[in-house]
Amino acid sequence: MRAISGAAATALTAPLVPMAVLIDMALTSPLRLCTGGWNLVWSANTYTAVGGLGQIEPMAENAGEPRGLRFQISGVPASMVALALAEPVQGKACTVYVAIFDPATYQILDAAIEWAGTLDTMVLGEDGSTATITVTAEHAGLDLLRAVPVRYTDIDQQRLYPGDLGFQYVTDQADQTITWPAASFFKR
Repeated sequence: MRAISGAAATALTAPLVPMAVLIDMALTSPLRLCTGGWNLVWSANTYTAVGGLGQIEPMAENAGEPRGLRFQISGVPASMVALALAEPVQGKACTVYVAIFDPATYQILDAAIEWAGTLDTMVLGEDGSTATITVTAEHAGLDLLRAVPVRYTDIDQQRLYPGDLGFQYVTDQADQTITWPAASFFKR
């Protein structure tokens, strides 16, 4: 369950609720974007407005099936193109917030985390005069679904239970031929 402040909960009861999506990418130089028409300041960070130049795929969650996210920024300036080409993004944290504004002052009342994960790929597409950056990210819940490799080896046993020598000779016994005597041997 997502918790929001009391002021934001009150603002959500209004017939018209101004909101914006904030994207925070923890790159070498943090990249913070928002879907609003102007730059936003929240939690001492400035989120650069991409307005109608940005697009985020719909975020859908099903129980037991965390989904990735893909978003796209069009009309990218040269400074961001250089960042897309030089920055290794795989594994960097990415968080998406939904900011709720005060309808009277348009100040951010609260921004709840809508999605969290890690960046996967950043692809640059150019059509001559403008550039488009497409970013994909994996949901943080995918790490919980990945199997943790544990093998029946002494190294894994020592990691789990230091001092336990139960698997000490497993590698020595691997690929050994064991010859059982015939039943007649035991009938003598």
